[in-house]
Amino acid sequence: MNAGSGQLPRLDVVIGNNFGHLPMFVGAEKGIFKNHGIDAHMKVVDTGTDMVNAMHNGEAQIGDMSVTTFLKAVHSGEPFKVIGIIMNDATRDNADEPLGIVTRKGRGINVGKVADLKGKRIGLARGQTSDEYFKMVLRRAGMKYEDLTIENIWSQFGLAPALKEGKVDAVVSWEPYVTAVLEQVADSFLVIRGGHHMSYVMVATAHGPTVTSKPDVVRDFAAGLAGASHYTRNHRDESVEIFAQWVPNTDVAVGKKAIRHISYDPRLSPAVMRAFESAEDEVLINTLKGAPRLDVPDQFRPSFMAEVEKVHPEYFADLPPLK
Repeated sequence: MNAGSGQLPRLDVVIGNNFGHLPMFVGAEKGIFKNHGIDAHMKVVDTGTDMVNAMHNGEAQIGDMSVTTFLKAVHSGEPFKVIGIIMNDATRDNADEPLGIVTRKGRGINVGKVADLKGKRIGLARGQTSDEYFKMVLRRAGMKYEDLTIENIWSQFGLAPALKEGKVDAVVSWEPYVTAVLEQVADSFLVIRGGHHMSYVMVATAHGPTVTSKPDVVRDFAAGLAGASHYTRNHRDESVEIFAQWVPNTDVAVGKKAIRHISYDPRLSPAVMRAFESAEDEVLINTLKGAPRLDVPDQFRPSFMAEVEKVHPEYFADLPPLK
């Protein structure tokens, strides 16, 4: 799985500009993908929709995206397969600490009181993971999406100004933007962080034809991902500094606080499978009512990461055992 002589096979990889994708930046910057024989070219985009479009249009053979984005893409006919996990806690099926709802004093919303959001104006990116998470939070609280006014804020950099200027009463996002809002908006505070509503997993996906035609390349990419995840877990501050070189306007101090709420475990596990099944439930309830259920296990190609774990156990030695 190491680079030999000659030109390395090129893979175009689309990744998001948030910490769910952090090991990908680290793997590129530290030469970890090249060490495993892959010339990975990263295309950085804003949202899951952008990632799906890049893969659909042939601009990338590999893409990172959230579970819900992945499932909705497969429902729409995209031939994607999961080859590894990026942001993940393989020991749990409800790790959603990178997600949160933030408000500020004077908006009539109290800590832990989701019911206080009724009738309020909420800023989030429609159709993205924060939106799916928010629907789950509301449903558990016995509230309806229609009980609020949603302000579609596509760029996560727009959340703090919207809350600061009073255009919205609260915002919903993922890290590092939850922490950024808390740092940038005076008198802001968390309504809730996470809450065990879902498992916020970021997956590495490949086009099905790429998996079939270039299995060795996909395997070597999975090895690079595992190595990059290991490096990220053990060099968190440096990883944030690397991210800031790729994503303009990153507040490094904010990032070093935000990364404490994120786990990078590339392993597949029974808990991960349960998380995917639950996410499929939510997609069918919230977004694709009446759609036929996907065969969730069939969306995975676990052999790549399993082989990596056998060949490179050092990339996994610091992780907690799976039950």
